[in-house]
Amino acid sequence: MELQRLKIESEPFGTREGIEENIQYALSLGLPKLIPAICANDGTFVVVGSGPTVKDFVEEIREEKALNRPICGVKGAYDFLVENEITPHFYLSVEPRDRPLLHPQKDSLFLVASRCHPNMFKKLKDYQVLVWNAWGGEFEQPFYENDLAYGGGSTSGLRAISIGYILGFRKFHLYGFDSCLIGGEKRIGQGDVHGDIKTMSVIVGGKHFTASIAMAEQANSFQEIYEYVKGITIKSFGDGLITAIIAERKRMGLVT
Repeated sequence: MELQRLKIESEPFGTREGIEENIQYALSLGLPKLIPAICANDGTFVVVGSGPTVKDFVEEIREEKALNRPICGVKGAYDFLVENEITPHFYLSVEPRDRPLLHPQKDSLFLVASRCHPNMFKKLKDYQVLVWNAWGGEFEQPFYENDLAYGGGSTSGLRAISIGYILGFRKFHLYGFDSCLIGGEKRIGQGDVHGDIKTMSVIVGGKHFTASIAMAEQANSFQEIYEYVKGITIKSFGDGLITAIIAERKRMGLVT
């Protein structure tokens, strides 16, 4: 049973053509747009991963911050940045395992997925934390029935791009987003792990890369970003697999 609905005959103000003209005019003015944002910015979101090449771009990341661009340190990259006297605006992780966070800073905002280990939340109990749901397996979905859940890829780095997009950013700069082994090294400071993990060979644009299975999956998922988030531009720094994918997409005339 429901309330009886009113019978009303009405017409909207304006015509479709007139409203379209209004929209075109307003957008042509170049005025600032109302977008969700939790920090000041110039429209560029900087995502820093812990790939080996990140060590070659410390000063570039420092310059990005000086330009008032939000710096998002993904998992271990956050500690690397702090150790190099760069306090990231954000920390982000979807990691369910108990992984250390060594140098949390009071000036940072910690974007911690609800699927992260309880010890992460205990570690950050006196810090600024925003919890969010990372859309995942079917077993997780019942917990999100009355809340938002954010998709966007198989890794914390990929989710950082999605979260940045939701926050209104359309330009992304990626550092340490290698998605491959560099000199046998998987992550900054780990040393040669080539013989310790299962790897596969990936060829992009004639270049050969060695990647773990998870890295190769990230490279696949990265290309899907262009399909489900529109109007973005991504620039990757370093000589890793993601940089090669962007270069090859550009050569093929695809969106980058």
